[in-house]
Amino acid sequence: MNDTNALRRQVVLADLLLDRQRLLRALSLELRTPSPPNSHSALVVLHVGRGQRTATSQSAISDADLLATIAFRIGSRIRRRDLIGRVSDQQIAILLRDLGSREAAVQVTRRFIRAGESPVPCGNGLLYPILSAGITHLPQVPVWPATLLEHTSDVADQAIRESASRFLVTEAPCAPTEGINPPDEAGNEQYWRSAIGRALSDSEFRLHYQPQIDMRTHRLTGLEALIRWQRDDELIMPGEFIPAAERCDVIGPIGDWTLQEACRQLDQWHKAGEEYPRVAVNLSAQQMRVQTLETVRYALRHHRVPPDKLEIEITESSLISHLDEAATLMNELVAMGVRLSLDDFGTGYSSFVRLKRWPFGTVKIDYQFVAGVLLGGYDTELIRAIIAIARKLEIETVAEGVETSAQRDALASMGCHAWQGYHCTRPLPPGHIETFIRDWHGRL
Repeated sequence: MNDTNALRRQVVLADLLLDRQRLLRALSLELRTPSPPNSHSALVVLHVGRGQRTATSQSAISDADLLATIAFRIGSRIRRRDLIGRVSDQQIAILLRDLGSREAAVQVTRRFIRAGESPVPCGNGLLYPILSAGITHLPQVPVWPATLLEHTSDVADQAIRESASRFLVTEAPCAPTEGINPPDEAGNEQYWRSAIGRALSDSEFRLHYQPQIDMRTHRLTGLEALIRWQRDDELIMPGEFIPAAERCDVIGPIGDWTLQEACRQLDQWHKAGEEYPRVAVNLSAQQMRVQTLETVRYALRHHRVPPDKLEIEITESSLISHLDEAATLMNELVAMGVRLSLDDFGTGYSSFVRLKRWPFGTVKIDYQFVAGVLLGGYDTELIRAIIAIARKLEIETVAEGVETSAQRDALASMGCHAWQGYHCTRPLPPGHIETFIRDWHGRL
């Protein structure tokens, strides 16, 4: 396996793939926490097999490296609220949270299979993977997370033999409803409230930063601040604890910390004589309150950060849940000089009317659609429409999750302003991002 593929595997294992213990912990939380109304969750296990191979050399790819390559593809197509983990050297599991319908799990799985079965470079030739899937709808009554995972894994293996479509849909196995809490109580709301409170007081949260690059000049235009949880030697990704924080009603303090830390870091860079672009910070639904204005004002004033150095990212779902207060909050933020960005556009309650009605300076094109930009179908046309409408409204567009130069070039040809993703770099801690930026601009 060449150095590029080895690096890809390292990035996948570090940033995307949960190990079995963390996957079971996430499943435990999902099974123990009531879902929102009219919402469904599902567990998908993908079995990765080897199909036809066309090669002129004897080079081979191990099962683990093949799985990492497929996981990289799938991981770029899941939403931020979803999780992906390793079951074995031939299986990965995806937890799909808060789906609009049970049928959505099937539609998403079909997309996973199509993406995973694209040929994989192997030596001087290509390997054609064969994927099968088991889909289990999460039950309303609790079951052992390990039982659920093993059941879905067996269904994925069964689909290889019994399903022409190469996936099977099933219900969760029956299980007792009492006494199934895991030893660490990771599915318990009190556990998460206590753990997150401790993480805040013990300074266990960290911000990593991902660059946003101008399509035309290739210069850095912004940084997105992304939270991580450093607990002992374990780096916990946001998909593992943010849903728990939202459901346990403790996401607000995390959001406030993120805002303060981003402003503190901007001030530190300024004191060191470094000039950095604006930093984008996500606001949660709980922060879509007029009171958040004072939090923003304090952070900017306390850390002496000019308002135009801060960008606030707001998701569509956050807007919908707090329409009246959101409108007031956004207008006041813009009046202060803070830039607003509409995040995950197209994944929820999309409406182009909102782009005209509300004062967004940027629209972010979700990585689910960027993943399909080269396929010429729905994703491509939706991206074209978003860019065209945004341009007419003088709103900039930033594409998330760009993995390849071909994707970047296609987006540039459509008129997209900027991009971010693993083709540039994964999110990096402050010290590493400083080095990256110096090296990046040194090459221009």
